Formats: sequence, structure tokens, C-alpha cells
Amino acid sequence: MDVFFSTVVRQAPVTQGGELVRINWATKKIIARKPLTPTDPPITEKDDPNPRGNARGGRGIIRWGDMLYAAVYHSLLLFDTDLNPKGKITHNLFVGLHELYNNKDTIWVASTAIDGAICIDPLGNLLESWWARENFKLQRHCKLNTLPINKAIDNRLLWLKLQPNKHPSHTHLNAVAVHKGQLYVLLNRFGLVYNTKTDSILIEDPSIIGCHNLVFFDDRILINDSQGKRVVVYSQDGKFINEIDLLAYPEILAIHNAEIDCYEEKKRLFVRGLTPIDDKRILVGFSPATIAEIELDSGRLLDIYQYSTDIAVCVHGLLAWI
Repeated sequence: MDVFFSTVVRQAPVTQGGELVRINWATKKIIARKPLTPTDPPITEKDDPNPRGNARGGRGIIRWGDMLYAAVYHSLLLFDTDLNPKGKITHNLFVGLHELYNNKDTIWVASTAIDGAICIDPLGNLLESWWARENFKLQRHCKLNTLPINKAIDNRLLWLKLQPNKHPSHTHLNAVAVHKGQLYVLLNRFGLVYNTKTDSILIEDPSIIGCHNLVFFDDRILINDSQGKRVVVYSQDGKFINEIDLLAYPEILAIHNAEIDCYEEKKRLFVRGLTPIDDKRILVGFSPATIAEIELDSGRLLDIYQYSTDIAVCVHGLLAWI
């Protein structure tokens, strides 16, 4: 099995803000790596006042046949399995991309800075979209105001300095998933999973506010509680089942407690990156850039790989290729 992952390097120059990496999971040998940078249009530190990440590095990764689609701030970069560049897709509604979802014939993209779920075909043509802050039920439930966005113009660089995450109505829609033909979105700011087809809340859990990743795994739903340092497991009807506390593993606790130059203490073991391997095992990413293989039913830690000891280097996208 090979594992592909993307990184974000906080505080770094945009051109050094992250990578796409391929490793052999059995040997932990690095097979290839390539920088991930938003280049068309380019973004500089002057454009982006937020050093925490924002325009830096790579985000979600999906597999499409023998190709990889890796998200950066406003584009999907295409690579073969040796990480040779094979093209690029961008769109005027790609703004602060986070997670991606391969829906067989289409790709759903979380356009996080503007709270949108964007659906394209593999060539980048817009097929449909869904907007959290235009949903009447969410407006009432979460006290949201509509985002004044002109969807006909190029929005890709318009929100860098406005930082919509500081707006009280920003939902931080950062993950999308399709299950049984229904689109679900994760609203990070509210710890909320919304079913856009039935127009209803599936999960609302204040304990996971700030969460990342939304994975339908067999009959369960997995969400990373990024700040709580755990993976939370729900039933498909949205009820809490159990949690995987990453600090319960001595190997991970040692990484958390290691002496490091920590520019922001709360980012120790910041959990972001989650993907199934098969119907029993998952990969979980956290900072400093580390990936853990866990057997879900038993909770056993099966393997672990640390790519960096620098707390500023964070795993974001994760993909197991068997």
C-alpha cells in the first residue's frame, strides 16, 4: 500500500507552504514529493495576511482513475502516481478549498472561504452548487446572514484580506460527502453535519466545533475533532457511538509531549486528515505531520509514521492507494 498526503506549513512563505508526498506504507520510504503552491493566479504574502495557513500548502486529495487531484487554495492540481504534474483545474468559485469528494462521475469541492459546496465534472465544468448561508433553515437555526457574493465574477482572490472566518455568519463549510445519493456537508464552526437533500440536520455536536473531515465508513460516520485530539464515531442516524482518543496511545502521547519549538501550543496534535484503508482500518493525520493507522473496531494502533517534528507542518489531505 502507498499513502499520499498533503501538508500545510504554517508561518511559511506561500511558495514553501506545503507538499504532496507519496510514501510506501510498509517501508515508510518516501517515493516522491512535490511542492503545492497556488500559481494561477499567484498568491504572495502581501496578498494573504493570515500566516496560519490560508493560501499555503495542500488540502484535500482524491483519486480519479490513475490520477490524483490535490487541492490548493483556488485550484485542483493533477498528478500521476509518480507525482508528475498533469494539469490544473480552477474556477471562479474556488475560494479557500478544503476537502474533496469523488462521486464517480463528478467531484464535490468544499469552497470553505465562501461557505459553498461546488460540484464539477473532471474537466472543471460547474454542474451545481449549494450554499450554507443561503439555506433558510440554517439561517434560522444558526442565525446566519447571506454572504453578499457575486457568483458570476472571479472570486478566487477577493476574500484573502477580508477573512470571512471572522464574520459571525461564516460556517466554515470544510468537508463534503455523498452517501446513498445524498450530499452532506460539515460546518466546522457549529459542529454540524447537514443533509442538503432532505434539508435537515444529521449531527449537531458542540463538542466537535472546529472539526475536520467527514467520512461515511460502513454503517458509521467518522469526524475528526481537531482540537479535542480524537476521532468521533456516530451512527448513520447521527447518534454518538464512541470516540478514538489519540492521546490514549503511548506512541502518540510521546509525540504530543515531545520538546518542540511550538509557535502555537494548541496546534500540538491538531487532527486533520482522515481516510479509510479498507472496511476495518483508517488513517488519521495530525501535527506535527504524522499519520496513524488504526483498526476501527478494536481501536488498536497498528502503525505510525512521522514525517516532520516541526509543529508548523500539518497533514491535511490523506489517501490510501492499494
